[in-house]
Amino acid sequence: MNVKYGVIIPARNEEAHIGRSILSLRRQVLRPLIIVVIDDSSNDKTALIAEKMGALVIKLKRKSSVSATGTPYLAYVINKGLEVVEKYSLDYVMISGADCLYPKGYAHNLISRMKKENVILASGVVVGEHTSPLSVRGSGRMINAKWFKTIGFRYPLNYGFETWLIFKALSQGFKVKVYKDLKFISLRKTSFNKKKAYLYGKAMRALGYTPLYTLIRATYLALKYGHSIARYLVLGYLKSKVRLYEDILQYTKYIQAKNLLYKLFREI
Repeated sequence: MNVKYGVIIPARNEEAHIGRSILSLRRQVLRPLIIVVIDDSSNDKTALIAEKMGALVIKLKRKSSVSATGTPYLAYVINKGLEVVEKYSLDYVMISGADCLYPKGYAHNLISRMKKENVILASGVVVGEHTSPLSVRGSGRMINAKWFKTIGFRYPLNYGFETWLIFKALSQGFKVKVYKDLKFISLRKTSFNKKKAYLYGKAMRALGYTPLYTLIRATYLALKYGHSIARYLVLGYLKSKVRLYEDILQYTKYIQAKNLLYKLFREI
């Protein structure tokens, strides 16, 4: 398959995982044209290992040691990688975590299906995780580069930027998909804590989630993780002053109403 794609990996103090992650990418049946590691002020051997593995390393410096996960800063980090790969004539861009390991056929199978089914944004799933058909993962996601360029080839510096890309594609009539049989490994188990719940609430506010839909999500989290987690989500939604994604607000309301009606009729 004559397809060119590049991989962007944001990384901070990932010396324990980054080598194995890059190796799994270099062993792909369909190998990436370029692997860019954005070294976010690591104080370990992350950059050195990535360079030895053949990745192009971009080093950033910041004062804060707080995790970037779930914040606009992570979008900024990824965008630094997008600035690099934009210079190449790529067909697809893949975003990966520094702790992700992919089977050899992951990229080939993912892109083959995307091309066949005319999908512009897709991912597989992490082993052991459950997801909805449209909840394309932030890591392991493949983006059609030609389409991405029509909307700026950047993530917006705002909360919920990964979901924004999904909604943006859907609002324009394009297909996104999660291929549940294309599995890969995350060396760190995904967790959900109070901080993540609060940031999730901020993202929901920025994306234009309605109070009713937010309450339903909070109820679900209360049943799964406990009332404390749900309370932080609601606090993030209610108390945050965030910039709204004006370009997808109408679509957000539409898709939520559609989902609620679907679940209602399914229960009936």
